[in-house]
Amino acid sequence: MRAALAHGQWDGFPQRRKEARRRGRQRGIGVANYVEFTTGAPREWTRVTVKPEGRVEIAIGTLSSGQGHQTSFAQLVTDWLGVPFDSVDLIQGDTDVVPVGGGSHSGRSMRLAGIVIGKASDLILAKGKRIAAHVLEAAEHDIEIAAGSFTVKGTDRSVGLFEVARAAVERSDLPGELAGPLAAEGDETVAVGGFPYGCHVCEVEVDPELGTIEIVGYAAVDDVGRAVNPRILHGQSHGAIAQGVGQALLEASVYDRDSGQLLSGSFMDYAIPRARDLTSFTTAISEVLSPGNPLGVRAGGEGGTTPALAVVVNAVVDALKDFGVKHMEMPVTPERVWRAISRGKAPAQG
Repeated sequence: MRAALAHGQWDGFPQRRKEARRRGRQRGIGVANYVEFTTGAPREWTRVTVKPEGRVEIAIGTLSSGQGHQTSFAQLVTDWLGVPFDSVDLIQGDTDVVPVGGGSHSGRSMRLAGIVIGKASDLILAKGKRIAAHVLEAAEHDIEIAAGSFTVKGTDRSVGLFEVARAAVERSDLPGELAGPLAAEGDETVAVGGFPYGCHVCEVEVDPELGTIEIVGYAAVDDVGRAVNPRILHGQSHGAIAQGVGQALLEASVYDRDSGQLLSGSFMDYAIPRARDLTSFTTAISEVLSPGNPLGVRAGGEGGTTPALAVVVNAVVDALKDFGVKHMEMPVTPERVWRAISRGKAPAQG
């Protein structure tokens, strides 16, 4: 919260409010703290296959809808198996390949993918170590693993992961359990959720004659646990804040009172936020690792949406407090603001 208040320049707000009043605007600021419980479908599956031609294939049940799984999941495999980033291929949600999977919702994908991909990677390295011992004619306990290579301790004799994968399918002298594709599955049911939390600060200006609202400042600090890819997380935060702002200020499902017919069934009639409705966000990531999974991931995709509704409405109500306004229903449209002002009292000067 201290970080969010600093990013949101909370201490300087009184002066900015005075300056806005001199321009005939009502300025307000809001703060919202949140904690979210992310669970989703508890079961996830993956199969990681190392191919002799220099590719690593990840098949997994969760399916990206813009969260950048292709990048983040590849980062995990790159780190754990020591393979080049661009050698990783991701197959998501393909029912011809994937027997079970929970999809992408409730901040579950990275938490559960980290668990199942991690366990599959460990199994691959364990199997690869045994194969490398045969290839290098050394004892298994003398094999060291580092940077995608299996090396005999104290020597320069080594074999790479993809060479081990080739040996697994081509050599005829391996024990039966080691022969065949260098692959492993992870299939886990995890009931423990994640608890992302954070603090957002929003500042708005209201035109009391028109009821229009302008967001002039927005700062967010979200604790997502381990941030596998901070750039992706910032992007998710921006999108989630936009979604929350849309619900707070613009979006409404309108029905005909008599027939029940939906009147806002297309984007010709249903307002969503656009660039002109938003400001440049100041977002920051905190990383207090979660104890609920090996990576320490809490989740980040929904953090912006969770507090955005409250913080935007808080800021608008604060801007209108001189008119005696203490509550506003969402969406806080210009008409609703204008009506609230009209019912209120004249604002104090100064």
